[in-house]
Amino acid sequence: MVDTRFNGGGWLHDDLATFLNGKTYMTFMPREQNIGEEPQFKWRRPSAVVMCEANYSDAHMFPYTYKALGIGKLVGMPVAGTGTAVWWEGLQNGMVFGIPQVGMVGNDGQYLENQQLDPDITAPQDPGEVAKGRDQQLEAAVKELLGQIKK
Repeated sequence: MVDTRFNGGGWLHDDLATFLNGKTYMTFMPREQNIGEEPQFKWRRPSAVVMCEANYSDAHMFPYTYKALGIGKLVGMPVAGTGTAVWWEGLQNGMVFGIPQVGMVGNDGQYLENQQLDPDITAPQDPGEVAKGRDQQLEAAVKELLGQIKK
């Protein structure tokens, strides 16, 4: 499970999606004995992404990528369309500011910017339950993954 909630972005969408998309394609079999499989250094088990309304920038692009590649389920709440690459600039006085420069376009030809990303499993958080230490979004993701494992 990858928890992306309250993430302000970065540039890991492809690295994470590549790591989590480890589909078995070969078995090592000397003398009829299974000693391993490829890929060895990627995640090959079920996974889910937990997301929420506070995801921003690459925290929108990663769940989008994960869903577009059909890796697993998105769990949580919708993410606003904030997936645009920003270049950061610094001034001589130490001030730093971001300039949205690169629009990210999905396979459907639509810019991610202003395109809400909906979860496969909607799981709102009840503030009263959160105050008690309960996380309904993590519970929903665990329930989904346990169901996949039982299959």
